[in-house]
Amino acid sequence: MRRLILLLLTFALVASACATGSSTATTDPSGSGNGSVAGLFAGALVQFDHCDDLLDWIRGEALQRVGPWGIDGANGPWMWATDDVAFAVEESASDGGAGRLDSAPTASQTGGSDEFSTTNVQEVGVDEPDIVKTDGQRIVAVAEQRLYVIDVTGDEPVLLDSILLDTVWISEIVMSGDRILVLGNSDYYSVPMGGARDIAPGPWGSPLTVITEIDMSDPSDLTVARELFLDGSYLSARMVDDTVRIVLRAFPTGLEFEYPTTSGLRAEREAEEANKEVIENSTIDNWVPYYVLEDHRGAVSTTTEGNLLSCGQTFHPDEFSGFGMLTVLTVDLSEGIDPDKAVGVMADGETVYASADSLYVATTRWVDWARIQDEDNFDEETEGYTTAIHKFDISNPDRTVYRATGEIPGHLLSQWSMSEHNGYLRVASTDAGSWWGWRTDESESFLTILEEDAGKLEQVGQVGELGLGEQIYAVRMMEDTGYVVTFRQTDPLYVIDLSDPRAPSITGELKILGYSAYLHPIGDGLLLGVGQDATEEGRVLGTQIAVFDVSDPANPQRLHKMTLEDGSSEVEYDHRAFLHWPATGLTVVPVQRWSWDEEKGEDFFAGAVGIKASRDGIEKIDTISHMTDGVEYEWDAQIRRSIVIGDSLYTLSFKGLLESDLETLEELSFLDLR
Repeated sequence: MRRLILLLLTFALVASACATGSSTATTDPSGSGNGSVAGLFAGALVQFDHCDDLLDWIRGEALQRVGPWGIDGANGPWMWATDDVAFAVEESASDGGAGRLDSAPTASQTGGSDEFSTTNVQEVGVDEPDIVKTDGQRIVAVAEQRLYVIDVTGDEPVLLDSILLDTVWISEIVMSGDRILVLGNSDYYSVPMGGARDIAPGPWGSPLTVITEIDMSDPSDLTVARELFLDGSYLSARMVDDTVRIVLRAFPTGLEFEYPTTSGLRAEREAEEANKEVIENSTIDNWVPYYVLEDHRGAVSTTTEGNLLSCGQTFHPDEFSGFGMLTVLTVDLSEGIDPDKAVGVMADGETVYASADSLYVATTRWVDWARIQDEDNFDEETEGYTTAIHKFDISNPDRTVYRATGEIPGHLLSQWSMSEHNGYLRVASTDAGSWWGWRTDESESFLTILEEDAGKLEQVGQVGELGLGEQIYAVRMMEDTGYVVTFRQTDPLYVIDLSDPRAPSITGELKILGYSAYLHPIGDGLLLGVGQDATEEGRVLGTQIAVFDVSDPANPQRLHKMTLEDGSSEVEYDHRAFLHWPATGLTVVPVQRWSWDEEKGEDFFAGAVGIKASRDGIEKIDTISHMTDGVEYEWDAQIRRSIVIGDSLYTLSFKGLLESDLETLEELSFLDLR
């Protein structure tokens, strides 16, 4: 049975463990301490007062779960566990909604005499990390492990300097003034750290978060000011003003378990006893993520290192939720990296939504593993699953305080599935009926409204039966209206009235072929959808751009659509790739296409399409491409991002930066970054 559980869990990528724990210390809801992160399911977080308390609690839970093959849930999400909780975390803040249909959160700013676009984010005022940033004078971009600073104040873009980011695989940046933070993942095989502790990585290389602070005060001479190396994997970050909150997850390190060397009960018993001794001899260092900070600002670089979390900054939920350590590190970008401002909870991490004052963390509880180890319970216990949602007070930028926990059916699509408005949390979710095999005949989607009440997020309203037999593909909630797209063979676009939180209702429904994976308001009661066109059988045909009239909630209409045959777009899974510039009505959607047939052979395109969409139709302005004439395949020519600065449109690929005329999209110049 355990081998079956291991196989299923590896397939589902679930992690951690859950059983009843015990402690008497509770978090301070007043937030008088340094802050707290999260509580799971049953109630408030429990705060450790002393390191002995923390170690005793962890050892006690670990001894209940250690066996001949190690400890359940201690080695990351690929290992089997006796119970699952996937704790979803990243951070954000908002103005309380995604904006009205005539006010999309794709913001513009003023830099000198020119306006420029910013990252397409979920909430106005909350910057999200991305592979490109600009202040209207400079473009800072990450492409293939190198960071570039480009001057765009002249007749054509000029590369000022670049710096190699060879310590990370994939990275993204946030920027404020002359400081840049590069955030990314690596492992101990890839990072030589002077002064770091001697670490023996596991067979796959232990995950490592790398945060690099770059000084751009002289943009022609970039310098690395500080580098912070952290146990665990970087998840995401959010920046409000100059404050960056960085979220990572880590698992125990240095636990050298023994495994049976032969078959038979004796070998398993001996290995289990040896592993219990490993747990009993473990220290705080095995359970809390470690950091190494290298400071390069002086004449001689200095290194400091230690545990990222003090015992008093560490919490566990009332119910045991695994041996992972979810950590939120706060960095004031005006001052630079400081590893002292971190808080952690014993849990795993994935995704987040926040308003200006509240942070919400969604946690999908796929299955109670402790109850299905008995084969008689397997079918019953794998039917249905829920998502817990935890609310935190983030009104004070210096701390995060746990407030309440609630639960909804099914799982969330993404951060767009949540929206806070007037103190209520609205959540769109899909219950597939079974976590381990998609049951389209049983799936149902919901929009649930929660309100905080005495430490709980209580359900006050819900509307169900959205997309029976389908799953959610897109969500957009703005003020008192929600839009939900579900898909299996057709695309129902639901319009939901949220004006009465206690009685949400479906006011309109539109069934069409294909689906939208991203929805964006473009004014005049219109939504622009980017997704896939499809046949009546649900076979996708290529990128679809559609204009929806939702001015009458009872009668939503698709006015126009454009299909780019055999195309796909990064916008379908990453909203940051989308650009809408309200000043001119230009929308830029990156598109890739590959097709083959016996008559025409292979057909490849990498680039973007520029359109103007309105009630009157979808006007194709032009396509933009970084491909070289005569070269058949250039995967590095795929356009990843688009930026408006003044009268120019800049598009970024791994090849370089193309400047085009904002009105005609005619090519003006190209800066090769290879």
